[in-house]
Amino acid sequence: MKNSRRFWFFIAVAIFQLAAPLYVAWHWENVLTTGQRFFWTTAPLDPYDPFQGRYIDLQFTPTAGPVLTPEKFTYGQTAYAIIGQDSEGRAVIRGISSRPPTITNYVKVKINYVDNGIANVQLPFTRYYLPEEAAPAAESAYRENVGSKAVAAVRIKDGYAVVEELFIDGQPLADYLRQNLSK
Repeated sequence: MKNSRRFWFFIAVAIFQLAAPLYVAWHWENVLTTGQRFFWTTAPLDPYDPFQGRYIDLQFTPTAGPVLTPEKFTYGQTAYAIIGQDSEGRAVIRGISSRPPTITNYVKVKINYVDNGIANVQLPFTRYYLPEEAAPAAESAYRENVGSKAVAAVRIKDGYAVVEELFIDGQPLADYLRQNLSK
């Protein structure tokens, strides 16, 4: 009887150890495949840090929106940014709430500061990972086009966000690099 319990306990632990990382991977892939796509305008970036790996460090505009709830926010506090689109199809923050909304697209953010009812926030998506061999050309192309022609497609679902693609001059980054490197 005691050996039977140990056996089933071992099986349960083994299943959990397999299920946990599979669930984490599935969760982000689910956001990427079924989340709503928003296009964020990019802003000038910080210098590249070679110790962080091969990615493009993205900064976005806008990162502020009106506070929708009466609570006072403090630096670093978790809040929820309600995301919408402007007339050009670019992502905008429609409002900042202390509670997750129930019927709209939103993303969990951290508060930087609040001034005159406008909250400035840290968006949770700032990295676009890419293949090692494409990184130098991609970083250069991004720096040359940041703020004017560079936008990021970000999928949002249930408060989570994933950077899906980086576009430069209306083209996916890979296509832009292929076209401009061949010139």
